[in-house]
Amino acid sequence: MVFKNILRIKSALPEVKHVAMFYNNGTIFQTTFEQEINIPKLGENLAEILNHTKKLYEICNYNFENYKKIIFETDDMSIIILKLGEDSNIALFFKKEEEKELKLTAIKRYISRIEELIDMDESELIIQEIIAKEEEIKYLKEVFNEKKQTIEKLDKELNNIEEGRIESDKKKITKDLNDLNLECVNLNRDIEKKQIEIEQLKGKIEKTHKQD
Repeated sequence: MVFKNILRIKSALPEVKHVAMFYNNGTIFQTTFEQEINIPKLGENLAEILNHTKKLYEICNYNFENYKKIIFETDDMSIIILKLGEDSNIALFFKKEEEKELKLTAIKRYISRIEELIDMDESELIIQEIIAKEEEIKYLKEVFNEKKQTIEKLDKELNNIEEGRIESDKKKITKDLNDLNLECVNLNRDIEKKQIEIEQLKGKIEKTHKQD
């Protein structure tokens, strides 16, 4: 499914060849690109652009938190990356036409028009973020359960080691248990953090609805 906003952008601005909406973690949730290109890799590299630019700003002691747009221009392609929501962005790909060059000044003129066209319901974006975080929680819980099962198995092995057996066996199993328990603590912390983030996002939706 392609958001109506993407279709509206392409209809209003024929110069836009492709559009990709992605989260800060690199997950693409809407795009006009077909499956013949590596879409996960596309999202990964778009997110890296933001991450590397943020690091550059940090090195220079500049604030990157409220970035609005990033613009690239080459001989045959130009790209605009715009911030949508707290965790979401949109990348627009412009290809130079044979008859005319797509200059940076021309791209800048498009930005105000593009921003007018991106009138996505804020709640819709927040819901997409909640879904993504719920999927992450699901994965973390699966990993957590797998590690818990391994801990139970190692506990049994440790209890079954008879007195007088090789001490190194006990030490190794004990070390593995300590490492796994620490990993479980960290996983549980990550799960709780994401659950709090989901509740905060739900609060934003309620606040938006009250304002309406």
